[in-house]
Amino acid sequence: IDDTELVAIADAMYEAMNSDDVDSVLNFYADEALWSFPNGVNVEGKEAIGQMLATTTSIWDITREEGTNYLALEGTNESGEDFKVLLSWGGQTFSNDDTSITVPYHNVLFFTDDNKIGWNAGFYDRTKFVEAYDVDPIK
Repeated sequence: IDDTELVAIADAMYEAMNSDDVDSVLNFYADEALWSFPNGVNVEGKEAIGQMLATTTSIWDITREEGTNYLALEGTNESGEDFKVLLSWGGQTFSNDDTSITVPYHNVLFFTDDNKIGWNAGFYDRTKFVEAYDVDPIK
């Protein structure tokens, strides 16, 4: 499907995240949203996602490399519910005063009927992150 609308939502969400504007980021999420990390941790609900973002955005500035690739799809799941999903992949850099880590980053955003993010799943190698933390905030 045409990815224009979903990419605009994702870009605005990342822009708010990079501005440490957690409240604006949460406006893009459904109340019952889920955020999944590659280490198996799932953060459930808008409030918990906000708490996680407050922690992680205080640690890292996050930028996506130019040339991020997108693919938008729609379909119907086995329960007969329609869905829209935006897949993205490309380099992403996480930096702070002490460390800069660039990793190949794959992301999946599932959208609700009203174009709120219902599920955000990131897929990337966390090895460099774990080495950079005093305490891993995503446990």
